[in-house]
Amino acid sequence: MKHYRLLAFVALSSFSTFLAGTALADSTPEERATWRKAADNKIYAQKLVDELMASHPELLVIGLHATAPGSSDERMIASNLDRIGKKDDDDDVGVSTEHKTICAPNLKEPFKFEVLMPLKDASGNVLDAAVGFVFKYKAGDDEVKMHAHAVEIRDALANKIPTLASLFKAQD
Repeated sequence: MKHYRLLAFVALSSFSTFLAGTALADSTPEERATWRKAADNKIYAQKLVDELMASHPELLVIGLHATAPGSSDERMIASNLDRIGKKDDDDDVGVSTEHKTICAPNLKEPFKFEVLMPLKDASGNVLDAAVGFVFKYKAGDDEVKMHAHAVEIRDALANKIPTLASLFKAQD
């Protein structure tokens, strides 16, 4: 019952800018010009995203959101999309700071189901960061199972994160 209430609540929320089409529509050309390519992103968080994408064919998108050391803005720090450095929207920030979870089918792209949740570290601490997953989806798919699967992936990912700062470590 708890999962159904969660899904009912989050289905009403506006998890809009995480996805490709919407993020482009909601940004200006000047903002997009500041984004970097995932292939050029040489930090530990990107390595984790790349590993997850390789091992989870059910996922279309993964995005990690956090505030980099020395910055005051939360941004996309790693993704399989070329949006590294994109400033986070209110939903992303809410998940990171208020530790809420958002689960919803994408209304503009009905073949996608989105889950955005707080990121944890290896000690189980909830970080002021978020991880977003976009699953392949078709009408009738079990959304509660997709949420549970996202939690499993996030928790496995957490085991590889000693601290929030470790996500920003340079990689070869």
